[in-house]
Formats: sequence, C-alpha cells, structure tokens
Amino acid sequence: MNRRRVVCIAALLLMAVLPGSIVGLSTTQATTAGGTATDVSIVYYYTEGCSECQAVEQLLESLKGKYSFTVVRKYDALDVQGSKVRASLDDQYGVPEEQRGTAPTVFVGKTALVREKAIRAGLENAFATTDAEGNVWLSAALATADKGGSSAEDAFRTFSVLTVIGAGLLDGVNPCAFATLIFFISYLIMRSKKKRDILLVGAAFGAGVFLAYFLAGLGLYKYVAQATWFFAIARWFYLVIGIFALVIAALSFRDAYRVRHGRLEDMSLQLPARQKQAIHGLIRKTANTGFLATSAFLIAFPVSLFEFLCTGQTYLPTIVLIYSQSALRARATLLLVIYNLLFILPLLIITFVAWLGTTSEKMTGWLTKNTVVVKIATAVLFLLIAGFLLVRAFTLLGVIG
Repeated sequence: MNRRRVVCIAALLLMAVLPGSIVGLSTTQATTAGGTATDVSIVYYYTEGCSECQAVEQLLESLKGKYSFTVVRKYDALDVQGSKVRASLDDQYGVPEEQRGTAPTVFVGKTALVREKAIRAGLENAFATTDAEGNVWLSAALATADKGGSSAEDAFRTFSVLTVIGAGLLDGVNPCAFATLIFFISYLIMRSKKKRDILLVGAAFGAGVFLAYFLAGLGLYKYVAQATWFFAIARWFYLVIGIFALVIAALSFRDAYRVRHGRLEDMSLQLPARQKQAIHGLIRKTANTGFLATSAFLIAFPVSLFEFLCTGQTYLPTIVLIYSQSALRARATLLLVIYNLLFILPLLIITFVAWLGTTSEKMTGWLTKNTVVVKIATAVLFLLIAGFLLVRAFTLLGVIG
C-alpha cells in the first residue's frame, strides 16, 4: 500500500513538473526566435554608377521580405560628410587599411561587410544574429562618428608615393578590363591581324582606361553618375559582349572537334583564302590600324567608367575627395597620375605577352602543330570571359540576386 502511495505521489509530481518544463522550453525558444525578428539597423555606403553597389542594392531589396531591417543611413562614399563618418566607423569597426573608404560597404550590428563578395557571404547571417544590443552598438558608433573623426585630409597626408604605387598595382587586377582586353586581342589574333596591331590596340585600350580614370578622378564621375542611361547601357554592353564570347567559345569547341577528325578546312573561325588576302591588303593601310586603335580606346573608356570606384578602393576615392575640396589639389593630381599609370600596367603586360607570343617563331610553329589544343584553350578562355560578363549582366539586370 505504501508503495502504491509513493508511486502515485511520484506520478503527480512528474505531471506537475513536466508541463512547466515544456512551457519553459517553449518560452525560451520563442524568445530566441523573437531575437532574430529584431528590426536590424544598417548603415550603407555606395558610389553612383558602381556595378557592385547596384548588385548589393538589388540584394537588399530581395531580402526585405525575409528579414526586418532598416537602412538608418545611406552615404555616397564620395560625400564629404559621409567620408568623415566613414573614417570614424572604419576605426571603431577595425576595418583593414586596404578596405577603408571602399564601396559598397554595410555596417550592421558589430560587423562591417566590405565589397559585394563579403556582403553576399555574410549579410544574411548578420541579419539573423544581430539583436537589440547590436543595434545599440551601431547607434553608439554613429554617435561617436558624428562628434568628429578623421577627415579625408588626415588620411591623404599619410599617403606616400610608394603606397599609391602599391594601390595602383593591386587595383589594376581588374577582371572586367582583363576580360575585355583579352577578348579584343584574341579576336585580333583569330582574324589574322598584324602583330603590330596587337601592340597598338593594347596601348590604345590602356590609354582609354587611363584617361577614363584620370578624368573621373578630376570630377567627371559626378556628371556621368547623373546620366542614368549611361549605366543602363553598361548592363546591355556586358550582355552583348558576353553572348558574343559564348558564341566564339562554342565555335572554337566545334573547330577542335573538326580538326581532331581531320576536317581542318571546315573550321568556323577561319577566313576563306580570298577574304584573307583582301584583309591582309586592307590592314596594310594606316587608316585600318588607326580604326582598330580608336575602337579599342572607345571601348576602354566606357568600360572603365562602368567599373569606376568599384576597383579604386581606399586611395582613389580619397584622392578624388581631396581634389574636389582642398588646397592639396596639386599633390592629389600627381598621385592620381601615378596611381593610374600603375593601374594600367597589368593591361600593358598582357598586351606585351600576347605580342611576344605571336611574334615568336617557335610559339607560332607550336600553335600550328597543336591546333586542337589551341582551339580548346581558346574555347575555355572565351567560356570564362562569357561567364564573367553574363553573370555581371544578369546581376545588374536583376535576373539573378
């Protein structure tokens, strides 16, 4: 009997305790879930016309239905007041030196996400983990920044010629410019243009990039940024060139197959003998060479403006700010010239290597004997170029997030 009483009492105790435990567990889970529902505050830095910034803005738009967040401040990276706030935020968030002042950037909670790749990789996690404390932290950082921080002039005074040289070389590794130049040179080689034309076209392309960045640094970007049609064209430019590169890749794969099966005369990317003779005669004329160089220059100019300040990073935006509003304009102009000369150096190196490869008898002989390998390599190259340009085009057109 006593045993039965003990069992009943134990059962009653369990019934009394378990519901409470379950309720307590449910309450804890609800609180955790509620934490992720906190309206997250963010500060967003962009530059007008920057393709990465456009992609990030489309990403933010696509996340509105999934997360609750508010852009409490939105600054143009080249805005004077915004740059002062940014300098302070960079200090408080411990942003690496080479990423300071860069757009696009999102400050969320206790996290700074710099450039499109980092934003895509970390923004959703930041939204999911930032709580009220993170919002308070960001608000406090903004309050500190509003009280005063380092200015563009302060940062500019720390720049040395060697620093700007290093920045120019680093920023010169520009996938879009590389893709466009390689596309142009490869097309020239396939169409049997004179070897001299490769140097002329490469130099003209580099000059176009230099002039575009230099003029943008002197203030042209302000006028270009207001022309919304200009950046609308950029989206379609990427798409058209990307499709063209894709077609060449497909034809190159088909040529490799035909050559592999002994059908050398059936290659698509080869001109008939009469057309070859006609073109060889035409390219001897100066006007034709001038046309090629002019075309390369005219293509390089808008391509560079499309990407302006998405590759410039810390030093170029700061120099632009200084040029627009301070007495240090002469030094800013000198550093801008140095920066841009080093910026186009990788493009000139690519041009020289291409020219060297086509003028070497051994290289030419090897290319002739290994047509299949060359065709496959060409196809892969153009496939990569097409992939890069099409992804960028579809991102800017809002087809992909």
